[in-house]
Amino acid sequence: MTERKDVVLVTVDSWRADHCGFMGYDRDVTPTLDRLVDDGLVFENAIAPAPETNSSVSTCLTGQYPIHELASDGVEYAERIRHHMRARRTLPQRFREMGYETGAFTANPWTSRFYNFDRDFDSFEDFMDENVSSSLISDGRQASVFGDLFVQLLNWWQGQDMFMAWEAFYDDVLAWIERADSPYFLWIFLVDVHMPYLPPKGYRSQSRLLTLPANLSLFAGKTDVRFESLFHDVLVGAYDDTIRYTDEFFRRLTADLSDVGDGRTNGSSDEPLVAIHADHGEGFGEGGVYGHGPRVSEETLHVPFAVLNGPTGRVRRPFSLRRLPEFLPALARGEEYDELLDGPALARNYDPAFAVRGESWRYVWRPERERVALRTDDGWEESDRPELESIGRELVESHIESERERGRVMAAAEELTAETSL
Repeated sequence: MTERKDVVLVTVDSWRADHCGFMGYDRDVTPTLDRLVDDGLVFENAIAPAPETNSSVSTCLTGQYPIHELASDGVEYAERIRHHMRARRTLPQRFREMGYETGAFTANPWTSRFYNFDRDFDSFEDFMDENVSSSLISDGRQASVFGDLFVQLLNWWQGQDMFMAWEAFYDDVLAWIERADSPYFLWIFLVDVHMPYLPPKGYRSQSRLLTLPANLSLFAGKTDVRFESLFHDVLVGAYDDTIRYTDEFFRRLTADLSDVGDGRTNGSSDEPLVAIHADHGEGFGEGGVYGHGPRVSEETLHVPFAVLNGPTGRVRRPFSLRRLPEFLPALARGEEYDELLDGPALARNYDPAFAVRGESWRYVWRPERERVALRTDDGWEESDRPELESIGRELVESHIESERERGRVMAAAEELTAETSL
């Protein structure tokens, strides 16, 4: 029987592909990963399922989108996600069926047990019972009355507490790895790159006298920036600093995984597969939008995806992260993955809007307009390509009809269940 490898999946919030050295970025923000992926597998055209966390990660973990049509039945958004995570076969469930121990650490409240993301994990920590903002203030990252007010304002804006540095729970992650039985599957969700862009001391390339007002300017504008000519470059610089800080996480994690593997006596002694991706990217003024969520843009959907300690090379064909529930178990078993590279990748939000991404073209559909863009040396340029419009439209229409049929089947099943229980 082929030995099954341990698997660590690391999700980084709000990380766009073109801010990685191994994806061509000219700033030195990912020195560790640039070195590691030289012997790894890099997907140059990985596409997130959606431009925001809930929809993207729920799809990445199940391989299917939450059913949007439930909204027409008056089902509110949070319950749709909870329902989806209850009803679908998840990535950790697949690993448990393979005999894996499963664990998760998520610093993102949008992927907490409140939304049923804890389902199928033997161990799940979402830190929802802790006051993260207060701990950050007390340990010096925001040691001022103004800093306290700033964090509380941004928490109010987000509607959730989004401030937990990876160092705050790294020792817990390492302790879980050391005691876990092989084979194991571990999911780690990091929020350090998420807005507000507040890199810790030692990783700041700019004064907080610039970064705090710049973040407040973004906060005030929601998806645009007040005083953009003054603060755009400051925000990009602070964002890059948070990526550099996250790169340090990968340096420590890979070193510690190697040390743990050397001393492990149960199961595989090989270093685990480490899969690294983002849930979505981030906009910095492209199309007039900062942040993520409202647009199915290249900046918010094209994300990093790489695998360490497994196959090597670079994949140019599009890859939807919706295929993770099939891809990672296949890799853990040493199986081929080429059949999962099945052509253009689709993404969506709930405006509604859809994007279809090929290797060098993209199609965007909205109710009022559809358009095609081609990749050039200078970026993406809109182009009149009826044949690509036709391909994109057909894929979108097929997806919409498939989702409607899935909704009808689920509604019928629930109705039958209700009748049977009477």
